[in-house]
Amino acid sequence: MLPLLLALSLNAGYARPELLVETDWLATHLTDAGIRIVDMRASGYREGHIPGAVHLENAAIRVTGGAPTFMPSAAEFERLMSQLGVSNATRVVVYDDRGGIYATRLWFVLNAFGHTNVALLNGGWTKWTKENRAATADVPSVTATTFRARLDPRWVATAADVVAAIDKPGVKIVDARTAKEIEGAEMRGIKRGGYIRSSIPVYWEDALNPETKVFRTAAEIEKLYRGRGIGPNDEVIAYCLVGMRASHDLFALALLGHTKLRNYYGSWEEWGNRDDLPIEKK
Repeated sequence: MLPLLLALSLNAGYARPELLVETDWLATHLTDAGIRIVDMRASGYREGHIPGAVHLENAAIRVTGGAPTFMPSAAEFERLMSQLGVSNATRVVVYDDRGGIYATRLWFVLNAFGHTNVALLNGGWTKWTKENRAATADVPSVTATTFRARLDPRWVATAADVVAAIDKPGVKIVDARTAKEIEGAEMRGIKRGGYIRSSIPVYWEDALNPETKVFRTAAEIEKLYRGRGIGPNDEVIAYCLVGMRASHDLFALALLGHTKLRNYYGSWEEWGNRDDLPIEKK
């Protein structure tokens, strides 16, 4: 299966094309054994979804107030994956309808718990429906599996890790939020506005074609990040509000071949509500 996956995305020049699958490939592999399609949309699953897809609530894979990591426990994640029919041998294909803002969060959490065999559907539900591909309201029956999880701390940054990374050579802190959030003009229920010193703004959607929601070519994504001073050997810690947009930035960098990637999963929800953490303002 892997050679075909590679062939689908090689023309985009990605260092890791296996992180994406295309709609035409998925359409011919919907019933393959060993594949689990996961729908991460915020709404619409009951009305229609890709045949065979199971639904996962985005909130299920982040523990609000769960400092220092905000990750579900290994046992909680094992139960969740088992209920979805995902084993350690399963190839997971995940999609949403917003260019991957929700789907990349599952990609990040799966990788953090040691499951690297996961890909995004390029263009997601947006591209799938535009091409008039098969959809159903039928909810598939799922046989529970055994899933074993072990958290790899190299994927997750805590607030203390971010404090230590400020102005540190070889480490880039990426802010995936909007300009208004960074300026403190858009608070989103957080007590303090601003940004983390030495952080670099790279808005997550800039890695996408705005109309099709497919990922831009490797050359375009590389220009985006290299133009902000993020080098191929840098360690990158990304944050946003609750770790979704940060996951998208990390996924785009993974497409380029970056390996030293960490999600500050507490993100601004933690940082902006803690008086002991330093904040810069425009």
